[in-house]
Amino acid sequence: MGVMLPAVRDGASLNQALDLGYRQVLLERGSLLSIVGPLAGAARQGVAIFVNLDAVEGLAPDSAALAFLATDLGFSGVLSVKPHLLQEASRFRLRTIQRIHALDSTGLETGLHSLVSPAPFAIAIAPAVAIPQVMPIIRSITSTPVWGTGFISSAEQAAEALRAGAAVVSSARIEVWRDFSRTPVS
Repeated sequence: MGVMLPAVRDGASLNQALDLGYRQVLLERGSLLSIVGPLAGAARQGVAIFVNLDAVEGLAPDSAALAFLATDLGFSGVLSVKPHLLQEASRFRLRTIQRIHALDSTGLETGLHSLVSPAPFAIAIAPAVAIPQVMPIIRSITSTPVWGTGFISSAEQAAEALRAGAAVVSSARIEVWRDFSRTPVS
């Protein structure tokens, strides 16, 4: 059906995602310190861990934090709206996902024209429910894979974003996770 990226916030939601067989998660919010042990353990088991640098507490927006995520913790990638952070992250071989807030056409186009160089691994459109409307604009500017994040509260909303061309959708709701492929993000 399409790839689901469970958005976790604490040890309980991480365990639920892993129990459902997911091999990738997004630490979307919360405190890195409260969950760093279980996340690092999951990363050692081959689970791809992505971190939202803009909303997770306990990380300075600097190269030392990025080195810690990549080298010490073995995490896979980072999301941010900040191009300079993503450029820095790519130096540590982290997959970079540039988040764009598609609240209106100006925000979307500004975000698309600020894509980092080297090109990000993916762009994350927030809210994901806007993807069916904005995908034609995105594709007129870039062929970078699109991830949908935010406001996915049902399996149908997730499926709509995937049908519209998103490669990955993220949701914090376990009932949505149950309906989707556990295929790793590739």
